[in-house]
Amino acid sequence: MASPTAIEVKALVPNAAAQKKILEFSQRILTEHQKFSSYHSKMEVIDEAYYRYQANMDATTGMVTGQGIDAATTPVGVVDMPSTTPPVVVSQVDSMVAYLAEVFLSGYPMFPVVSSPANKVFAEQLETLLDDHANIGGYARQLLLFFRDGVKYNLSAIETPWDSIEQYSMMDDLAAVDKRKVSKDRKSYTKVKRLDPYNTIWDSNVPPGDVSAEGDYAGYIEILSRIKAKRKLQRLADDGEAFNIREALTSVSAGLAGSASYYRIHPQVSNYISARKPISGLNWYTYLTGKEDSSNIGTDNLEFFTFYARILPSEFSLNSPSPNTVQIWKFTVVNSSVVVQAKRIISAYDYLPILFGQPLEDGLGYQTQSVAEGNIPFQQAASTLFNISFNSARRAVSDRAIYDSDLIKSSDINAPVPAPKIPVKTNSLMNGKSIKDAYYQIPFDARGTEGALQSGMQIVSFGKELSGLNSPMQGQFQKGNKSVQEWNDTMGGADSRLRLPALTLEFQVFQPLKNILKLNIFQYGEDVELVSQKTGESIKVDIAALRSKVLEFRIADGYTPKSKLAGTESITVAMQMIATSPILQQSFGTMLPGMFSHLLQLMGVRGMEEYVPSPEQQQAFQQQQNAMEVEKERAMTEAQQPQQPQQGV
Repeated sequence: MASPTAIEVKALVPNAAAQKKILEFSQRILTEHQKFSSYHSKMEVIDEAYYRYQANMDATTGMVTGQGIDAATTPVGVVDMPSTTPPVVVSQVDSMVAYLAEVFLSGYPMFPVVSSPANKVFAEQLETLLDDHANIGGYARQLLLFFRDGVKYNLSAIETPWDSIEQYSMMDDLAAVDKRKVSKDRKSYTKVKRLDPYNTIWDSNVPPGDVSAEGDYAGYIEILSRIKAKRKLQRLADDGEAFNIREALTSVSAGLAGSASYYRIHPQVSNYISARKPISGLNWYTYLTGKEDSSNIGTDNLEFFTFYARILPSEFSLNSPSPNTVQIWKFTVVNSSVVVQAKRIISAYDYLPILFGQPLEDGLGYQTQSVAEGNIPFQQAASTLFNISFNSARRAVSDRAIYDSDLIKSSDINAPVPAPKIPVKTNSLMNGKSIKDAYYQIPFDARGTEGALQSGMQIVSFGKELSGLNSPMQGQFQKGNKSVQEWNDTMGGADSRLRLPALTLEFQVFQPLKNILKLNIFQYGEDVELVSQKTGESIKVDIAALRSKVLEFRIADGYTPKSKLAGTESITVAMQMIATSPILQQSFGTMLPGMFSHLLQLMGVRGMEEYVPSPEQQQAFQQQQNAMEVEKERAMTEAQQPQQPQQGV
């Protein structure tokens, strides 16, 4: 395929010595990654707070054991309720995610293209192609997960490889009349894949936002069944990038080999579903025949480690042009023992094709707290105060008491009914004791707990002030009388604070992402005919023509829309000034239709060419205008002539 550079990028099959060095290099990366386990522990704490998970809760009764009064109280009736955790973390996280989604993902198309009026046809082609890739790859879903990771952990990653999918279509069978046959071809696009933070590998010596630009390596681990692995390797083989396929499929996974697997299981955050590692696949031979499979293959999962690294090919015995120059290479290792892919990568601005985002960046690197982490203390404090209030009510409803077990059964005392009838055993040996002596209620003093619930609500409001997501920003009603302008000014001030993480992500992730999307099309793309999802028209994309205009296109997004890049507001003001100024009309009046058409194109309107009048229509319109001018001048002349006085008879 054509490439905009003089470097021809091809996958190669490394020799045995090179594969050994690649395996050693991958092991060093994984070993170094395991030393940075403190960040994963931090993510586990955040997830437990986000899902309000309590590890010592009984899923059947809902009671938490070992929590102060909960451990010493016997549940009775209305008192049988679990401890309450207010949703402080989840509300702040989801509100921030919703704001970022509104900024970056609500526009259509997701990545508009801006160019000069002379190149608007090519800009429409590139925009349609990007929109087609976004629909195929599900960019919105992947970026939404990316935003949630960033808000929760202050670290998120997406991979942007050039990938392909199999596409089936119907075509006429020339050998038979009125028959159709199915044809299969491959459709390539830039894939945007959100990476699981628990199993993402990166160079922790640089800040998260600089990993793509400055880091030495970045990658991820995934567990695939044999069928999924076969499918993945087959796709690589179709592109001429895979080798050692049989060795990989028959290799033993790290867990079965006795060594520790590098895959990290997600934390337990549900009382009903257990977190687990992906289970092995089904052995179809045993299932269909009922016999033991002597080959003992086909049931084990495979651990894939895919990573990008900056290396010197000469140090890895790789046969590559400019072997003593630092280059970006992509490697895939299966079960820490078999190399199945080695390919040089040409990336926009020499970025690693895994982009990392850190929404809250203050120069302290991995110590910077995320939105979720910052709200954990407020959630814990509010939870404590809420449960103090609930436990106080619990004591008031079913207070502690001392009773004689010889006279009253414990089951009768703790009967879960509103009005129990308690039998008392009496006999002649009570030594003068009365029924009153069989039960004594310990006095309950609720002083110091009356304002616990109100204090908890105040703590929750502190969390909102911390992240800048107050009640109106979450769509909740706010008391107070304000005019529309005062309300807009207030919400504008609140919105300006939330735009800080959006601005950070714009330059950490979205600017490189847009350049990668554009370069991948120019580097790997082929001529194609697409149907615009916006207009429904068929558009033929000429990659060679687009490549010749590579510097003429600017890709917009939600944070930097077309209106900012192209200055649509300024164009609108200029058109109004031209329309009201006779002097400007003499110079620019004939350009107003073109400016109007260009403005609508920048605003996303397509098909304006259909409304351009034909030369005959323009001539007829001009004649009509001239006739109206002549009639207007004649009327003005008659109005200026003095009327003759009428002569009397």
